[in-house]
Amino acid sequence: MVDAFGNDITAVGIPVTGFLGFAPAGTVFPTPSEGAATGFTLPVAFQKAGLLTEDGGFEWTLEPDGDPIVFWQEGYSIPSGLANAELVAKLAQYDNVVRKLAWGKTPDANGFITIDAGGHALDFVIFTEEIFKNGVIRRRIAEASVTGAKLDKSERGTPNGLEVTFAAKRLPALNNEHLGEWLIPPVGTAVPAITSALPTAKAAGEVVNLVGTGFIGTTGVTFGGVAATLFTVNSGTSITVVVPPGSAGSAPIVVTNPVGPSASRAYTRA
Repeated sequence: MVDAFGNDITAVGIPVTGFLGFAPAGTVFPTPSEGAATGFTLPVAFQKAGLLTEDGGFEWTLEPDGDPIVFWQEGYSIPSGLANAELVAKLAQYDNVVRKLAWGKTPDANGFITIDAGGHALDFVIFTEEIFKNGVIRRRIAEASVTGAKLDKSERGTPNGLEVTFAAKRLPALNNEHLGEWLIPPVGTAVPAITSALPTAKAAGEVVNLVGTGFIGTTGVTFGGVAATLFTVNSGTSITVVVPPGSAGSAPIVVTNPVGPSASRAYTRA
Protein backbone atom coordinates (compact mmCIF):
# COMPACT_ATOMS: atom_id res chain seq x y z
CA MET A 1 0.00 0.00 0.00
CA VAL A 2 2.79 2.41 0.95
CA ASP A 3 5.54 3.24 -1.54
CA ALA A 4 9.13 4.16 -0.82
CA PHE A 5 8.12 7.80 -0.26
CA GLY A 6 5.46 6.95 2.30
CA ASN A 7 2.59 7.60 -0.12
CA ASP A 8 -0.51 5.39 -0.08
CA ILE A 9 -2.87 6.14 -2.95
CA THR A 10 -5.38 3.60 -1.65
CA ALA A 11 -5.85 5.75 1.47
CA VAL A 12 -7.14 8.75 -0.51
CA GLY A 13 -10.80 9.29 0.38
CA ILE A 14 -13.02 10.11 -2.60
CA PRO A 15 -16.62 10.17 -1.32
CA VAL A 16 -19.24 8.50 -3.51
CA THR A 17 -22.27 8.22 -1.22
CA GLY A 18 -23.47 8.44 2.37
CA PHE A 19 -26.24 9.80 4.56
CA LEU A 20 -27.10 12.06 7.50
CA GLY A 21 -29.17 10.61 10.31
CA PHE A 22 -30.55 12.27 13.43
CA ALA A 23 -32.32 11.26 16.62
CA PRO A 24 -33.55 13.07 19.74
CA ALA A 25 -30.87 14.24 22.18
CA GLY A 26 -30.13 11.58 24.75
CA THR A 27 -30.50 8.69 22.29
CA VAL A 28 -27.98 6.01 23.26
CA PHE A 29 -24.93 5.99 20.98
CA PRO A 30 -23.85 2.81 19.19
CA THR A 31 -20.92 1.19 20.96
CA PRO A 32 -17.53 1.30 19.23
CA SER A 33 -17.94 -2.33 18.13
CA GLU A 34 -21.53 -1.81 16.93
CA GLY A 35 -20.57 1.24 14.88
CA ALA A 36 -17.63 -0.60 13.34
CA ALA A 37 -19.78 -3.35 11.83
CA THR A 38 -19.89 -3.15 8.04
CA GLY A 39 -23.55 -4.17 8.12
CA PHE A 40 -24.45 -1.58 10.75
CA THR A 41 -27.91 -0.05 10.51
CA LEU A 42 -29.14 2.96 12.45
CA PRO A 43 -31.31 2.26 15.51
CA VAL A 44 -35.04 2.92 15.04
CA ALA A 45 -34.79 6.21 16.97
CA PHE A 46 -32.92 7.74 14.02
CA GLN A 47 -34.38 9.31 10.91
CA LYS A 48 -32.47 9.99 7.69
CA ALA A 49 -32.44 13.46 6.14
CA GLY A 50 -32.43 12.08 2.60
CA LEU A 51 -30.59 13.43 -0.43
CA LEU A 52 -27.89 16.08 -0.20
CA THR A 53 -27.13 18.58 -2.95
CA GLU A 54 -24.14 17.81 -5.18
CA ASP A 55 -21.96 20.34 -3.35
CA GLY A 56 -23.63 19.79 0.02
CA GLY A 57 -21.56 16.97 1.52
CA PHE A 58 -20.51 17.00 5.14
CA GLU A 59 -18.18 19.85 6.07
CA TRP A 60 -16.82 19.46 9.57
CA THR A 61 -14.91 22.27 11.28
CA LEU A 62 -12.96 21.01 14.28
CA GLU A 63 -10.60 23.65 15.58
CA PRO A 64 -9.49 25.28 18.84
CA ASP A 65 -11.13 28.58 19.72
CA GLY A 66 -9.73 31.37 21.85
CA ASP A 67 -6.17 32.28 22.68
CA PRO A 68 -4.01 29.59 24.31
CA ILE A 69 -3.12 29.99 27.96
CA VAL A 70 0.51 31.12 28.04
CA PHE A 71 2.82 30.74 31.05
CA TRP A 72 5.64 32.93 32.26
CA GLN A 73 8.22 30.32 31.29
CA GLU A 74 8.97 30.71 27.62
CA GLY A 75 7.63 28.05 25.33
CA TYR A 76 4.90 26.74 27.64
CA SER A 77 1.21 27.00 26.79
CA ILE A 78 -1.97 24.94 26.81
CA PRO A 79 -5.12 25.24 24.69
CA SER A 80 -7.96 27.31 26.10
CA GLY A 81 -10.24 24.28 25.95
CA LEU A 82 -12.74 26.24 23.88
CA ALA A 83 -13.52 24.89 20.44
CA ASN A 84 -15.43 25.49 17.24
CA ALA A 85 -16.96 22.09 16.43
CA GLU A 86 -19.43 22.46 13.57
CA LEU A 87 -21.03 20.39 10.85
CA VAL A 88 -22.52 22.00 7.74
CA ALA A 89 -24.58 19.96 5.28
CA LYS A 90 -26.87 21.08 2.47
CA LEU A 91 -30.04 19.02 2.21
CA ALA A 92 -31.68 18.62 -1.20
CA GLN A 93 -34.96 17.26 0.09
CA TYR A 94 -37.53 19.46 1.79
CA ASP A 95 -40.11 17.37 3.60
CA ASN A 96 -41.50 16.99 7.10
CA VAL A 97 -38.39 15.10 8.29
CA VAL A 98 -36.14 17.96 7.16
CA ARG A 99 -38.54 20.57 8.57
CA LYS A 100 -38.35 18.89 11.98
CA LEU A 101 -34.55 19.00 11.85
CA ALA A 102 -34.24 22.59 10.59
CA TRP A 103 -37.12 24.29 12.37
CA GLY A 104 -37.75 21.98 15.33
CA LYS A 105 -41.45 21.62 14.44
CA THR A 106 -43.78 18.78 13.48
CA PRO A 107 -46.54 19.97 11.11
CA ASP A 108 -50.20 19.67 11.97
CA ALA A 109 -52.79 17.81 9.90
CA ASN A 110 -52.74 20.70 7.40
CA GLY A 111 -48.99 20.50 6.89
CA PHE A 112 -48.67 23.85 8.72
CA ILE A 113 -45.90 24.99 11.08
CA THR A 114 -44.67 28.30 12.37
CA ILE A 115 -40.97 29.10 12.02
CA ASP A 116 -38.93 31.14 14.47
CA ALA A 117 -35.96 32.65 12.65
CA GLY A 118 -34.23 32.94 16.02
CA GLY A 119 -33.74 29.20 16.05
CA HIS A 120 -35.11 26.40 18.20
CA ALA A 121 -34.06 24.65 21.38
CA LEU A 122 -34.15 21.02 20.23
CA ASP A 123 -30.87 19.13 20.30
CA PHE A 124 -30.17 16.04 18.22
CA VAL A 125 -27.78 13.14 18.01
CA ILE A 126 -26.21 13.51 14.55
CA PHE A 127 -24.79 10.52 12.68
CA THR A 128 -22.98 10.77 9.35
CA GLU A 129 -21.76 7.98 7.10
CA GLU A 130 -19.51 8.44 4.07
CA ILE A 131 -18.48 5.62 1.74
CA PHE A 132 -15.35 6.27 -0.27
CA LYS A 133 -14.39 4.94 -3.69
CA ASN A 134 -11.67 2.78 -2.11
CA GLY A 135 -14.30 0.98 0.00
CA VAL A 136 -13.41 2.72 3.26
CA ILE A 137 -16.35 3.81 5.43
CA ARG A 138 -16.15 6.84 7.74
CA ARG A 139 -18.83 7.29 10.39
CA ARG A 140 -19.13 10.15 12.85
CA ILE A 141 -21.49 10.80 15.75
CA ALA A 142 -22.11 13.81 17.97
CA GLU A 143 -24.83 15.51 19.96
CA ALA A 144 -25.50 18.93 18.46
CA SER A 145 -27.79 21.90 18.30
CA VAL A 146 -28.94 23.56 15.09
CA THR A 147 -27.36 27.01 14.91
CA GLY A 148 -28.43 27.96 11.39
CA ALA A 149 -30.73 26.95 8.55
CA LYS A 150 -30.47 28.81 5.25
CA LEU A 151 -32.55 28.08 2.15
CA ASP A 152 -31.00 28.62 -1.27
CA LYS A 153 -32.50 31.21 -3.54
CA SER A 154 -35.42 29.57 -5.35
CA GLU A 155 -34.37 29.17 -8.98
CA ARG A 156 -36.34 27.42 -11.69
CA GLY A 157 -34.89 24.02 -12.54
CA THR A 158 -32.40 24.01 -9.64
CA PRO A 159 -32.63 22.00 -6.40
CA ASN A 160 -33.69 24.32 -3.60
CA GLY A 161 -31.08 23.28 -1.03
CA LEU A 162 -31.34 23.93 2.69
CA GLU A 163 -27.97 24.48 4.39
CA VAL A 164 -28.10 23.38 8.02
CA THR A 165 -25.34 24.15 10.53
CA PHE A 166 -24.89 22.10 13.70
CA ALA A 167 -22.74 22.90 16.75
CA ALA A 168 -21.41 19.76 18.45
CA LYS A 169 -21.28 19.54 22.24
CA ARG A 170 -18.87 17.87 24.63
CA LEU A 171 -20.38 14.68 26.03
CA PRO A 172 -19.35 12.20 28.74
CA ALA A 173 -20.22 9.42 26.26
CA LEU A 174 -17.44 10.82 24.05
CA ASN A 175 -14.81 11.20 26.77
CA ASN A 176 -16.02 14.82 27.24
CA GLU A 177 -14.99 15.54 23.67
CA HIS A 178 -17.06 16.58 20.66
CA LEU A 179 -17.05 13.77 18.15
CA GLY A 180 -16.84 10.02 17.82
CA GLU A 181 -15.35 8.66 14.61
CA TRP A 182 -15.05 5.23 13.01
CA LEU A 183 -12.76 4.58 10.01
CA ILE A 184 -13.58 1.13 8.67
CA PRO A 185 -11.36 -0.51 6.05
CA PRO A 186 -12.80 -2.48 3.13
CA VAL A 187 -13.65 -5.99 4.20
CA GLY A 188 -13.51 -9.05 1.99
CA THR A 189 -15.74 -12.05 2.46
CA ALA A 190 -12.96 -14.56 3.12
CA VAL A 191 -9.40 -14.84 4.34
CA PRO A 192 -6.72 -14.29 1.69
CA ALA A 193 -5.15 -17.15 -0.22
CA ILE A 194 -1.66 -17.02 -1.81
CA THR A 195 -1.20 -19.08 -4.97
CA SER A 196 2.27 -17.88 -6.00
CA ALA A 197 5.15 -15.71 -4.80
CA LEU A 198 7.64 -14.76 -7.56
CA PRO A 199 10.52 -14.38 -8.13
CA THR A 200 11.77 -16.90 -5.60
CA ALA A 201 14.86 -16.49 -3.42
CA LYS A 202 14.81 -12.71 -3.12
CA ALA A 203 16.77 -10.95 -0.37
CA ALA A 204 15.71 -8.17 2.01
CA GLY A 205 14.89 -4.98 0.10
CA GLU A 206 13.96 -6.76 -3.11
CA VAL A 207 10.48 -6.96 -4.61
CA VAL A 208 8.23 -10.03 -4.71
CA ASN A 209 4.91 -10.28 -6.52
CA LEU A 210 2.15 -12.21 -4.76
CA VAL A 211 -0.79 -13.67 -6.66
CA GLY A 212 -3.88 -15.03 -4.96
CA THR A 213 -7.34 -13.99 -3.80
CA GLY A 214 -8.90 -11.87 -1.08
CA PHE A 215 -6.20 -9.18 -1.12
CA ILE A 216 -8.53 -6.15 -0.98
CA GLY A 217 -8.23 -4.52 2.44
CA THR A 218 -4.93 -6.25 3.22
CA THR A 219 -3.60 -5.04 6.57
CA GLY A 220 -0.28 -6.87 6.68
CA VAL A 221 2.21 -9.14 4.90
CA THR A 222 4.85 -11.12 6.79
CA PHE A 223 7.88 -13.17 5.73
CA GLY A 224 8.82 -15.71 8.37
CA GLY A 225 6.85 -13.69 10.93
CA VAL A 226 8.60 -10.40 10.07
CA ALA A 227 6.25 -7.67 8.88
CA ALA A 228 6.86 -6.07 5.50
CA THR A 229 6.59 -2.30 5.89
CA LEU A 230 6.29 -1.65 2.14
CA PHE A 231 3.60 -3.35 0.09
CA THR A 232 1.07 -2.28 -2.53
CA VAL A 233 -2.29 -3.94 -3.09
CA ASN A 234 -2.64 -3.76 -6.87
CA SER A 235 -5.97 -5.59 -6.94
CA GLY A 236 -7.88 -8.30 -5.14
CA THR A 237 -5.51 -10.84 -6.70
CA SER A 238 -2.13 -9.05 -6.75
CA ILE A 239 0.23 -7.57 -4.15
CA THR A 240 3.71 -6.15 -4.71
CA VAL A 241 5.81 -6.38 -1.55
CA VAL A 242 9.35 -5.47 -0.51
CA VAL A 243 11.00 -8.34 1.38
CA PRO A 244 11.65 -7.26 5.00
CA PRO A 245 14.97 -7.82 6.82
CA GLY A 246 15.73 -11.36 7.97
CA SER A 247 18.09 -14.28 7.69
CA ALA A 248 18.44 -16.36 4.55
CA GLY A 249 16.42 -19.53 4.41
CA SER A 250 12.81 -20.47 4.96
CA ALA A 251 10.48 -17.45 5.31
CA PRO A 252 6.83 -18.49 4.86
CA ILE A 253 4.61 -15.67 3.63
CA VAL A 254 1.29 -14.77 5.30
CA VAL A 255 -1.17 -12.12 4.07
CA THR A 256 -3.77 -10.77 6.50
CA ASN A 257 -6.99 -8.90 5.74
CA PRO A 258 -9.74 -7.80 8.17
CA VAL A 259 -11.28 -11.29 8.00
CA GLY A 260 -8.07 -13.02 9.07
CA PRO A 261 -4.67 -14.41 7.97
CA SER A 262 -4.01 -16.61 4.98
CA ALA A 263 -2.45 -20.01 5.17
CA SER A 264 1.34 -19.62 4.97
CA ARG A 265 2.95 -19.89 1.55
CA ALA A 266 6.40 -21.49 1.52
CA TYR A 267 9.15 -19.09 0.48
CA THR A 268 12.95 -19.22 0.66
CA ARG A 269 14.74 -15.94 1.25
CA ALA A 270 18.19 -15.38 -0.29
